[in-house]
Amino acid sequence: HACMHLIVSSGIGAGLAQFTLQTPMLVACGIAGMGFVVAALKFKEPEKVKKTNKRMIADSKNKKGGGKLGNDDDDNYDADDAQELGQHGGDAGVEKAKPEYQAPILCMFFISFCFALAFSGYLYFSGLLLFDLFGWESLEFGFVAMGASIWMVIHQTSTFVAFQKKFGKHASLMLGACFMGLGLFAMSAWGGDVRSFTGVPLVVLSVGTLAFGVAFVQPSITSITSRYALQSEQGSVLGKSQAIYSLGNTLGPLIWGGVYSYKWQMVYTLAGSLAFCILVMGLNVLRLNRQLPEHMKMKDNSGDDTSSMKYLDPDSKQQHQQDLQSMEMADMKNVDDTAVSSAEAEAASLRRENIILKSKLKQYAATAADGQIIDDEDVNEALQA
Repeated sequence: HACMHLIVSSGIGAGLAQFTLQTPMLVACGIAGMGFVVAALKFKEPEKVKKTNKRMIADSKNKKGGGKLGNDDDDNYDADDAQELGQHGGDAGVEKAKPEYQAPILCMFFISFCFALAFSGYLYFSGLLLFDLFGWESLEFGFVAMGASIWMVIHQTSTFVAFQKKFGKHASLMLGACFMGLGLFAMSAWGGDVRSFTGVPLVVLSVGTLAFGVAFVQPSITSITSRYALQSEQGSVLGKSQAIYSLGNTLGPLIWGGVYSYKWQMVYTLAGSLAFCILVMGLNVLRLNRQLPEHMKMKDNSGDDTSSMKYLDPDSKQQHQQDLQSMEMADMKNVDDTAVSSAEAEAASLRRENIILKSKLKQYAATAADGQIIDDEDVNEALQA
């Protein structure tokens, strides 16, 4: 929606500005008025329906139905799921977030502010910069802005979706922040002849890189922020995030205006530095994500964690198997040493057999993780035993 808004407003605004500079403002005012009238007459507030515990749990299962867990974060696991499992505020009906969920939200608020402030350097001053450097006026700037917005839409509807599905929300945020920073830094090198590399080629390259980064950062902020909020609080949390974003947009012209009048290159150097602050804060949010109750419970329930063996290289898997066998042989020797009576001997025999069967199951798990075919009869025999 935001990208389409930029496309339409850039093109129409540039065209209307050819009449008078006031024309785009008057048209925008009229469109906003029509939007108010339509919203007031047609839109009705929906009735609030309080979900039961069963309904909430069913919804959480539906949300988890089609995703993969454990790229850089558990994208299908949110604060409500943790709450329903008794990990986030106790019973499912308790609408209170624990502090460990508040810290990532506060970090995301800071990221939202930094993003708005950094992006406003491009939004509000790139047109003035193009005029000062190359003499481009509203029509030329309109083409640049529209091209950037179209590029943004292409990646937000294709590349971003595929990348987030494979690597997760946090990785998408950090990748976008990296490209956004590179694009802003490149803008500080604009100048010279319009036909030289620092002219049109660098304008296209830097604006395209910036747009690619924004296409990743903007939707990631919303999705990550909502991931850490309870369902009943998502509207409030996202509203605060939007308010902080608006604050960054409001302060942007004031801050960057003073910096631009001193040295225009500093606008994009500082804005690029803010983008890399987003990258650092994104890493911090991911660190906090790993400390959440649901992750700690997954580690506690993982046991020997044979499923993680599929991420090991062949040498590490072999070493892991040897370590397991060594530990199991030591256990079996201890069993032999303590079997001093017939009853204890029988118990020791059962324990020994159990250790052997557990070893078999671990080997089957490792083999299955490698994608190899195993004997179903052996597996069934071990499981039944």
